[in-house]
Amino acid sequence: MTTWNCAWKQKCTRAPGTLLALGSLLLGGCDGGAGFALSLQPFYTPVDLETDQALAGAWTTKEGDVTFSFEQMKGKEYKLVVKEREGEKETNSQFEAHLVRLGSNLFLDFLPNGASEGSEFYQMHLFRAHSIARIELSRDTLQMAFLDGSWLKKKIDEKSVDISHERMDGTLLLTGATEEVQDLVFLHSNDSEAFPEPITLIRPEVEQ
Repeated sequence: MTTWNCAWKQKCTRAPGTLLALGSLLLGGCDGGAGFALSLQPFYTPVDLETDQALAGAWTTKEGDVTFSFEQMKGKEYKLVVKEREGEKETNSQFEAHLVRLGSNLFLDFLPNGASEGSEFYQMHLFRAHSIARIELSRDTLQMAFLDGSWLKKKIDEKSVDISHERMDGTLLLTGATEEVQDLVFLHSNDSEAFPEPITLIRPEVEQ
């Protein structure tokens, strides 16, 4: 099992649903992997969305170096703030998050709100992409397993998965409509290779 620090940098060098600079899609991992699979379109339609009061609030790694804080907004959207601490340095990122039910499984769709640094001209050259994680949610534990880019790349190369996509600098970007990316997730939702190595978060006040 990889450590949180390596897994986080491997799977989301710029956080889940990262902002992608055109021509610079860099999501390489600790082992040179493809990171998360990302999509231009959301993994949900309005009828797929749910809310759960158990999701709201703060979740943290056991080490306390990464915290996910969910706040329910209007409708079925959540505001997510991700805080990462490494030594004396702390970074904050904001996302839109949606709780999605596909079949018997729950997922979270992540989309960044915008770049926190850079000029307005720089931000004009960025676009946003969605990532998705299958989740298991209890009162005190949140497990997230992200759709794996390395697995998807392998399946596409083997021609066992046929889906609209582009490859840029080693990153796999899904370009199909929501219905197409949903079909992919639904078909492989219980595949531990498609959604490997869940990240476990706990409530800050809970000791395990």
